[in-house]
Amino acid sequence: MEVENIKIINGINDKNKNDIVKWTNEKGKDFLEQWAGENADFPLTVSQIDNMSNVYSIFCENEFVGIIQKIRKELDNIHIGRFLINPELTGRGLGKRALLEFINLIFQDENINSVTLNVFDYNAGAKKLYEKIGFKVVNIVENPRKKYTMIMKKSENREKK
Repeated sequence: MEVENIKIINGINDKNKNDIVKWTNEKGKDFLEQWAGENADFPLTVSQIDNMSNVYSIFCENEFVGIIQKIRKELDNIHIGRFLINPELTGRGLGKRALLEFINLIFQDENINSVTLNVFDYNAGAKKLYEKIGFKVVNIVENPRKKYTMIMKKSENREKK
């Protein structure tokens, strides 16, 4: 699969919601918590996805490959999360391209100067990806699991398309 052609579209259709439910429930409760946080219930249902606002669909060559969410806006920062790539397609650079595309989309808003996200310490692959594209750890909370809050500032977002 060619990774260059990534499209991020606001919203998610019913077929793609069902894909997310299937991917997640096949992988199990820990996988759900990894991408959706501690507030999602296993097994995942379409109605839980319906309750998520500001969800964006990720497409590669017109194939639905995942989602990402703008969780909240705080002054000049957007906090993102619920980033999920189809588990069968990970390890191919899709997540990196999708994340860079989404961040570039966010930074098109001149009032936004930073993007933050949280990642659990056991999600080492995700944390490594975030660091690779320029996120830096700004806070660590242990409650009960270690969770990192990471930030990327617009001025440090050097990797453009």
